Amino acid sequence: MSKAAAASLPPPPPEVAHLVEQLQRHHLAPDASLLSSSAHSDLLQAREEVAAERALYLEALAVYAEAVAMVEEYHAAAGAGKKLNCSPQVYESLEHRLAVAEAAQRLRLPLLSQDGEVHEQEIEKLSTYSRSSFDSTLTSATPSSSSISTSYNNYSSSASAVTVAAPHWSGSSDAVEPGVGGVPDRFLGITSDYLYQVQQEQPAMSVDMVDYQRTLAREIEARLEAKCDALADLFAMDERDSSSLSQISSARLPERVKLIIEEIEKEEAHLLEDLASMDRKFAEHYNVLEQILAVLIQFVKDKKLEHQHQFDDLKKTWLIKRCRTMNAKLSYLEHHLLRDTYTKDTVPALHRIRKYLVEATKEASNSYNEAVRYMILLLEIFPMSGCMNSQEKALKLVATTHEE
Repeated sequence: MSKAAAASLPPPPPEVAHLVEQLQRHHLAPDASLLSSSAHSDLLQAREEVAAERALYLEALAVYAEAVAMVEEYHAAAGAGKKLNCSPQVYESLEHRLAVAEAAQRLRLPLLSQDGEVHEQEIEKLSTYSRSSFDSTLTSATPSSSSISTSYNNYSSSASAVTVAAPHWSGSSDAVEPGVGGVPDRFLGITSDYLYQVQQEQPAMSVDMVDYQRTLAREIEARLEAKCDALADLFAMDERDSSSLSQISSARLPERVKLIIEEIEKEEAHLLEDLASMDRKFAEHYNVLEQILAVLIQFVKDKKLEHQHQFDDLKKTWLIKRCRTMNAKLSYLEHHLLRDTYTKDTVPALHRIRKYLVEATKEASNSYNEAVRYMILLLEIFPMSGCMNSQEKALKLVATTHEE
């Protein structure tokens, strides 16, 4: 309805106007939201509580993130051999407390029932119990903003509560009937109280609690202050550059596009130059590698040839020594045969045999000479122009005589 139409309507009766005025004054919210005063106050209170809880959650989340980052940086620095801001015992204790706190947080998860189904009543009961236990421990688990900026003692207590705090309930969880996965608020039969009792006996918890909390608080506060300073510098730079950014945004679009295109072209040309330079370097390195490979191949060949010469020399030396050894063995066999052959019994017999052979040779020589003379006589008797049969007969006669 327009304002002109509303103005044209007749005014309400005085009783109605008075009633509306009383309602607005005593029962309705002053912001014209048409809510009751109690509902409006409850809404404002709920918003304030949510904002406060959100602030506490963000503070706790920031501290938890810094604690996790400290543990990660400790492992990275330990692997690289870098210097640490705190002692290794502080980091190990912090990591152990974080692991215990996360394990205790998982103990709040509701488990399955005996029949394997999830009942709505049990879910509501367990969720209500979990919310109540979480609300009871949230105040001890979240640090205050004043402790972060002012006092080390308050901050150390809140930081240790963040890294260690978890619900310490007992009594009601032990009275619940066990299910398939165990009783509620237990994980594999372990309660949070038992977990905290056991973790106190670990070697990582042997550090001094006061020094541990003070060192941890200082380190986390320094890290958060550095991040806040960097964020403040960034906002200051944004404020200083706002004028130049406004000038750039007020420039005409074609000029901006042209500038962007020129920057892209320059970057592309620079990348092409880098690519060409890398190609040249690659070619040079490849040529150097080829030369190195050729030198290595030649070196290997020379080494193989040298080893072959050494092997040949060794083999020649071995063959010479083997030949000398064989000659020595043959000489030994020769002397051994001579010793076994020329004995006292065989020497006279050999002399007789030699004498007989000499005499037989002389007799054969004399017979041969006589046969030759006889053949000469036959040739003189028979002329040379005679038949060949006579010559053959003479030769056979000489041969027969020589054999005899």
